[in-house]
Amino acid sequence: MARERVQGVRTASVEESGAPQRLIAARLRQTASAAEPSHFEPMTPFSVEQWLAGDAGHLHRAFDLTAIPTSSDRRHGAQIVVALKRAIRRLLSPLLDVQSSLNGANARTVTFLLRQLAAQARSIEALEQQVAELRAHSETPARQAAKPQRQD
Repeated sequence: MARERVQGVRTASVEESGAPQRLIAARLRQTASAAEPSHFEPMTPFSVEQWLAGDAGHLHRAFDLTAIPTSSDRRHGAQIVVALKRAIRRLLSPLLDVQSSLNGANARTVTFLLRQLAAQARSIEALEQQVAELRAHSETPARQAAKPQRQD
């Protein structure tokens, strides 16, 4: 198994590969473990709304590929460039229409999911606040009962 041949190519096992491959594998494991988030940080509703205005907003603004201008800023040969752009657009029109509709659907889906995420974050914050209030309320009588009675 250490020296199998697959369609004329010899494959090497990790034992045969030597120190360089083991070093590479160790570095890859180290990089992967460093890239993993150490803890979960929930997004605030504000950061979700900010994302909607930024990247998700760009998805909405740039989804229509057929709206790309065909003008040219060149002094010489501008007419040829514009004619070529129009010809390419006519040839690619069916593909651009399909891709534009998919881009629009993706933009709407991302926006819907981010809004749902923001609503869930608000609900979780409200529930956490209620739990904290209930804990504070239940701990107060327990502390009073645990206090030793003074006997004078």
